[in-house]
Amino acid sequence: MPAVGAGRGFSRLSATDQFFVGLRAAVIALGAAWLLLTPHLGDRRQFGVLFSAFLIYTLLIYALILRTRWPVSRIYLSAQLLDLFFLFQLVRWTGGLKSVFALGFYLLVGLHSFYFGRRIGIMIATLAGLALVLSSPRVFQAEPWLDSTVRVGFLYLIAWSIALLANEEKHARRRAEELIAQLQNATRILEQAQKMALVGRLTAGIAHEINNPAAVILTRVERMLLEAEENLYSSALKKDLESLQKHARRVADIVQKMLAYSRSDSSASAAVNINEVIQQSVPLIEHRLAPRHLTLSLDLLQHLPRVYGNANRLEEAFVNLMTNAIDASSPGGQIHIASTISDGQGKEVQVSVSDEGEGIPQENMDKIFEPFFTTKPPGQGTGLGLYITYQILRDHRASISIESQPGKGTTVSIGFPRLEGVLTPPPSGRPLAAPR
Repeated sequence: MPAVGAGRGFSRLSATDQFFVGLRAAVIALGAAWLLLTPHLGDRRQFGVLFSAFLIYTLLIYALILRTRWPVSRIYLSAQLLDLFFLFQLVRWTGGLKSVFALGFYLLVGLHSFYFGRRIGIMIATLAGLALVLSSPRVFQAEPWLDSTVRVGFLYLIAWSIALLANEEKHARRRAEELIAQLQNATRILEQAQKMALVGRLTAGIAHEINNPAAVILTRVERMLLEAEENLYSSALKKDLESLQKHARRVADIVQKMLAYSRSDSSASAAVNINEVIQQSVPLIEHRLAPRHLTLSLDLLQHLPRVYGNANRLEEAFVNLMTNAIDASSPGGQIHIASTISDGQGKEVQVSVSDEGEGIPQENMDKIFEPFFTTKPPGQGTGLGLYITYQILRDHRASISIESQPGKGTTVSIGFPRLEGVLTPPPSGRPLAAPR
């Protein structure tokens, strides 16, 4: 148990704290050597008592660090008075201002100005200067007084300059940590982009390989189904063929989504009326609303600025978002789609798709745009919808964010760069709000 406690205590020590441990150990070793080897030492017993007291006090400091949860910096700060006292006694007994140990005051001020900063450094310089002056019995004579003034002045100069350098070092270290964090983030983004590019190439290859046999299977199944109806085959066979047809169409739909993602055709891009794209997307999913008693409402701002993009690809993105909202909604719920213009100088065309469904667990929020990630039961989702939507919006320089609370629903917010000065009138002959 003591070893474990000591290990935990030493884990609290920073690199600077560990340097202080080594420095105190060096001071104790040099003090012991000086005490033993100095031939003309006045009262050796007096010095021995002082050295023993310093050793015990040092051990007490690190016992507090290892055995308590007190902040290390506060322990060191509280120890300064005793450090100054021991140094004062040593300097006073070895010649005052002329003692070689007077240099210890400068070391003490420099180290703690670096550790604690300018304010504490100036305070320690003041106490050290007072101790240095009072350590000489002839301090009030003219020449020693002038000499001690210069010595004390150097204490303040050391405290100020070391604290300034320490402050600059801390700023530089903090900036370096920020730059490292930014570099790591940029590296993660680059790695993700590389993965997405690889997935895109892989998707295109897989889609092309699957597309032809899937089309052949679907064609043959449809032909067999027609033959079964013409020749009055058994109902069980018809059901099997219908099931095969259903799943073959699903495979074909997945393949088309994969191909849509892998294509980078922008030849059909133009000024687009987002309200019109949304309204053209609604009929594609309306058949899924009635069976679950869901209500879809539109709140589209008139005279919305146009955006530059591919209407067909944007339509696919909105269909994916509406489909996800439908799948997440409980029976009798409501799905709300709104378009507006953001506030501020960098105005955007904003679209939101909200549902009152089960929401997204927090642990899944970082995964929702990954390919093939889905929380739907097997056979009910491919995990490509949001991924393809994200890629489409990225190609349109649009932003997308998702806010979700489990049990309260999800809101997907999209921001499109608008085309300046180009407004979209309401679609002719069509309402801007779907009937509820």
